[in-house]
Amino acid sequence: MYRSALWAALLAVAIPVSLCAQTPSPSGADSIISYFTGKQVVAKIDMPGTQKGIDLRFNKPAPMDWKEYSSRIKQFGPAIRKGDVVRITTIVVKKDMIEFQLDGGGFGTFGDDTTTTVTAKPVEKSDYEKNLEQQIANTDDPDKIRQLQRDLDRERARRERQDAINKSNAQIASQLKAQQVADNRARGGSRFNLRWQGSIPPAQLTPDAVMARLNEYLDFSGLQAGGPAPNTQNGVAPAQNGAATPSPSDQSATSAGSPTAQLQRGMKIEDVTSLLGQGRQLSESVGDNGLKTQVYEYLPGDRRVEVTYVEGLVVRFTITSR
Repeated sequence: MYRSALWAALLAVAIPVSLCAQTPSPSGADSIISYFTGKQVVAKIDMPGTQKGIDLRFNKPAPMDWKEYSSRIKQFGPAIRKGDVVRITTIVVKKDMIEFQLDGGGFGTFGDDTTTTVTAKPVEKSDYEKNLEQQIANTDDPDKIRQLQRDLDRERARRERQDAINKSNAQIASQLKAQQVADNRARGGSRFNLRWQGSIPPAQLTPDAVMARLNEYLDFSGLQAGGPAPNTQNGVAPAQNGAATPSPSDQSATSAGSPTAQLQRGMKIEDVTSLLGQGRQLSESVGDNGLKTQVYEYLPGDRRVEVTYVEGLVVRFTITSR
């Protein structure tokens, strides 16, 4: 009897505690999520290519910090440009913030590789070099020492040459990696972070309230119709990745079998020439790291291709109509 009464008392205490420990979604969160997710809007401003997105703080007279906005655009580049049609991919409602994620929410979230530096591993001394050093240390014969020292100098020079080659390759790889990260940022989307101090006022947890907060930055006019159609100018749709995207009428120019579609980062300059024809050099420079950078223009068919090379390898290219 005593044990039964004790268990009943413990359950009576434990059940309310466990219920209190659960944090239910804020009121209205589900309606916001279901209303917006998957629909399309049009951007009224450029948006930075980062998971940091754009912060709007509604505890301040001016929600947008334009200095912070400009800094992020400059640092990360735009992933979404004014006039782009974008999809609302995720809505996250927290206690004091609503994350309004577009086209993926921005590059740099957990699992995204944001590093742009490739470091060369120093070449270790060979057993032969170590053996020469040991022989020099253990002999008193001047002639023998001079002979061993010559051999040692040659072996050290070989190692240093390989080190220099590895460092040069690492610098080129870093250039390629930086461009890859930039490309990932350009197509990773962005987000708005609607922030309040303390908690979100209940009146703000409605679709209409969210649209009113974002109306200055996003066009919601086509929301109910399933999303507006992209605008096109001169047969070219709005740019998404730093290069013009061909409209459907131009798809033949970038089909899988076309020369421009076969262009890839890391290709050698002679391979690009074979692919696109003889190019015209626009510029050439040598950086502080000693790497030569060249920019070439190619005009295959009705396209213009601008390619940037570092030490003869493609690190960046843009394709546009002409």
